[in-house]
Amino acid sequence: MIKKYLEKDENIIAKIICFILLVFVYNFCMGCSNQIEKNTENDKIGNKYSITDSTGTVINFEKKPEKIVSLSISTDEILIDLVDSKRITAVTYLADDPEISNIVDRVKSISNRAYGNSAEALLAMHPDIIIAADFFKQEMIQSLRDLGLKVYVYKTPNNMEEIKKAINDIAVLVGEPANAEKLIKQMDSKLKSVKNRVGSIKPSEQKRVVFIRSNGAFYRPESSFMDICRYANVKDATEDLHYTQSGILSQEEVVRLNPDAFVIPVWNYDGKHDPVQMKAEILSNPSYQTTKAGKNVIMLPAAHVLAVSQYTVNAVEDIAKAVYPENFN
Repeated sequence: MIKKYLEKDENIIAKIICFILLVFVYNFCMGCSNQIEKNTENDKIGNKYSITDSTGTVINFEKKPEKIVSLSISTDEILIDLVDSKRITAVTYLADDPEISNIVDRVKSISNRAYGNSAEALLAMHPDIIIAADFFKQEMIQSLRDLGLKVYVYKTPNNMEEIKKAINDIAVLVGEPANAEKLIKQMDSKLKSVKNRVGSIKPSEQKRVVFIRSNGAFYRPESSFMDICRYANVKDATEDLHYTQSGILSQEEVVRLNPDAFVIPVWNYDGKHDPVQMKAEILSNPSYQTTKAGKNVIMLPAAHVLAVSQYTVNAVEDIAKAVYPENFN
């Protein structure tokens, strides 16, 4: 009988020991798993990480890039709000033009200017990463990669949501996702402010406009200007057209659209396209005088209306104020 109870006690003790061992092994494994996850997260944030650009090219980093070269005014503007300017090795020459740039004063501390027409000149800057738009010449991008340089190609945005995506993507590229979140919140705040002013305007009461540049009224099935108008509760009259191809509209087509106003950007990019003269020519054009817009030409800062960055929200406010001034009194 005593032997039987001893055997029973031994079985209980064995089971207890097994249970303790199982708990120990489980906690050990969980600890290892958590440490692996922590290390992986640290690699993503502060050490090694990879990112894929719009061309499908995978770019690997050992750490956040410290010498960044921008090849478009859009990324000039995005980067200046994402990283310390000390990390930007070069911006474009357009960043110094106050008619198209929103960051003239902020880039003065950046000594280099990138023109994008010399792979050797860019190589001499020893960049950790070069950021180029998808309209940049593919041959140049390939030449840069052949020299061993890392090139990130981003998709040019056509609307506000794509601009936000570009900001997020570039923020991940440079290792600053939190700064993108702050920047987008600022954009949304501005858009909300405009909506509070003009959001109650009915579609039937919306003003219709046509955007004209020095070469005429340009049509695209979907454009950043069209999206700017939507946020301002204004109708881009060309949205009524349904062409499959982009192109310059004839004067006859513009007259047929009969907009309430013409919108032109203020940017004399080569010294030969004075916007004031352009406005005078539109107002004196016999064909345009037959339209409601013939006496109403709105001049907007090109730095806003042509922006494909966080500054696009300023164009939304600009055009809303110009078209519906009574809503901002």
